[in-house]
Amino acid sequence: MSGATFNPSLVSLAGSALCCFFTGIAVKLMDDYLDAHFDQMAGKRTWAGELGEAALPYALAALSLGAAFNPAWSLTLFWASYAMGMRGDMTRPLSLGLTGWQEALVLGVFALLVFGWKEVFTSWGAIFVLQAIDDLRDEREDRLTSAGNWAVQWGVVETGLTGVLMAIILARLDLWKLVLVLSAGLVAAAVQESKAVGGGQASG
Repeated sequence: MSGATFNPSLVSLAGSALCCFFTGIAVKLMDDYLDAHFDQMAGKRTWAGELGEAALPYALAALSLGAAFNPAWSLTLFWASYAMGMRGDMTRPLSLGLTGWQEALVLGVFALLVFGWKEVFTSWGAIFVLQAIDDLRDEREDRLTSAGNWAVQWGVVETGLTGVLMAIILARLDLWKLVLVLSAGLVAAAVQESKAVGGGQASG
């Protein structure tokens, strides 16, 4: 009797990788949709800018695919991304009447109760590292547009050191989550950059 066999750990790893990829797409679409004003000021082409009103339905579809592969990772990563996105609205009342930090706290408590501290912390830490890298890359652009950026607010060296410290902590807690989240984030950024370059050349 012969047949292909699959290592369960490899199948699980592949599922987690797809989870990170689709969740990253969802977060990127949402982030670009919310930052459309800043991106227009900077002349940046984004997925959300190209999709327009369809960006939100596509983001939800991508998030559902991510949750299908690994619900715990997808939902805690999305929460962490949402909480990180509140950094510029921590004290401003939002649509529900809560401030940014209050909304992030409420969602964080629910995530802790459902998934536990390690799952929540490692997801938040991975998004923190990814955001630090993104802010270091966008430091010059964001300085011109006054967008929220740690490298602008804290300094380039301080942001880099904080990101490295968090990465070291995560390497001890969940190395694969850190690697897969960073890989998915960098792939999404690279694809968008190539699209922007192609669009710029086409319109030139």
